[in-house]
Amino acid sequence: MIDRKKCSLCSVLAMLLLMHLAAGSSALAQGRRMGLNAQSSQQRDPLAFLKRALANAGAAALASDQEASFNTLIASFLNANKPGQPDAAEKAARDAYSNAIFSKNSTAATSAADSLSALLAARQRTQLEAEAGFQIQALNILHGDQASALQNKMGVNGVLRVLQTLVGPGLRGGRPGAAGFGAQMRLR
Repeated sequence: MIDRKKCSLCSVLAMLLLMHLAAGSSALAQGRRMGLNAQSSQQRDPLAFLKRALANAGAAALASDQEASFNTLIASFLNANKPGQPDAAEKAARDAYSNAIFSKNSTAATSAADSLSALLAARQRTQLEAEAGFQIQALNILHGDQASALQNKMGVNGVLRVLQTLVGPGLRGGRPGAAGFGAQMRLR
């Protein structure tokens, strides 16, 4: 027999996860729309935030070969991680979850929540792996003294947030302080 408290907790956790992902998707879509409008009037320098962070940390400026490497990395990442079509299995799991709730069937809702959370976890893992790969490659482009200066000035998490800004809205929602910053990226 399923424990009612456990079932309720699973349902609440699944709903929180869904709301978090929905907020991230809308923040991403808004950021992309804003980015397209801004790009039509002027070209965005994806390295601008990193350049400011390096200057604020007292580190050496990026060399031209570093800028070229960052621009290539950014273009490759964005090309490889374009949003695709919505996942049919995820849509079916969301529909099953919603229908079970609407039918007031907590057992079916729990089962659907398990299925949906497994799909969302797999997507999140893929996103985290892409993010980690990008940031590791970006750190490899920086010289040791640049990375150290950034770390001393803003800590490890601060450095990673700066690196996240290289791909603009999308990777963790964009720039610090922007609406939706910290929201989950949606790669597929």
